[in-house]
Amino acid sequence: MTARLLLIEDDASIARFVELALQELPHHDPTAPAVELHVVRDLASARTALAQGGWQLVISDLMLPDGSAEALLVEGLALAPGAPAWVVFSAGLHEERRVALAERGVARLLRKPVPLVELLDVIAEMLRAQPDPGQCAASPAAAADDPVARHFGGDRGLYEAFRAGCIERFAGDLAEGDAALAAGDRQGLRRVAHGLKAVLELLGDARLAATARELEDAAAADAPVAAGWTALAEGLRRLRA
Repeated sequence: MTARLLLIEDDASIARFVELALQELPHHDPTAPAVELHVVRDLASARTALAQGGWQLVISDLMLPDGSAEALLVEGLALAPGAPAWVVFSAGLHEERRVALAERGVARLLRKPVPLVELLDVIAEMLRAQPDPGQCAASPAAAADDPVARHFGGDRGLYEAFRAGCIERFAGDLAEGDAALAAGDRQGLRRVAHGLKAVLELLGDARLAATARELEDAAAADAPVAAGWTALAEGLRRLRA
């Protein structure tokens, strides 16, 4: 029997990472069912998909182009009768917010960027078991420094496929960031930085990921952002080269 997984994620690189991870699920856990992945990138599309029903698992980022996915949880979509298990990606949350997410039906929090093995373990577990909204456990930190070992279970081929896709998309990220900066669109620049932050950590570039994080924080705090975007853009161009 095929399990249907809904991924609510606007970042194409993260969506690709989940897609590649699911290809490894039968090898990682032979008892796990086959999974059919469907990706939506905003709240409106997520509401439509959830209304159609038939999902066994939902994995969602919190920050989306048209708002926070927490709005879906406030609407009770993770607590409705027959609702699938919900897993939420986060970049670190205060305890009060973690508790609130659990109360709204989130079964598990995964800190971005999530290691491949941990993601596969959670997907297999959630598909086997009934969701427990009262549990919202934070993910243990990975110990390895090598991004292939830390995030991709030692599978270098998987890492290289992910990396190649990311590099192809950097041109679009650069164009989007340049346009946001020129238009004074702080929220647009923040979204670009937010997506790149996790991608760069997955690629193993901790320094550039920190630059993306600083830019995201500056955009949110109404602080100067031009220098931060220049540094991040130069780093992306270096990786493309």
